[in-house]
Amino acid sequence: MIKPDRHTNPDFSVINISAFILRQLKSQYDISYDKLLEKVIKGMGERAKENYPYALSFLFLMGKLTYRETTDSFLYNETE
Repeated sequence: MIKPDRHTNPDFSVINISAFILRQLKSQYDISYDKLLEKVIKGMGERAKENYPYALSFLFLMGKLTYRETTDSFLYNETE
């Protein structure tokens, strides 16, 4: 889903959703999966829900996100 085609709306792309998630994580110390999903839907629309898991995976693979299993929440990694 990262590679766009002619039907892809850039507003709901994995990269754009990832940027939105990073802005949310920078403003809070940690945030739960469900609360973050609510913020994404509220801020970007219902169509962003489809690529939400892909955006989280992308951020995790890039090393920008840490998942806490005990609290089911995410932390922002401030590494350069």
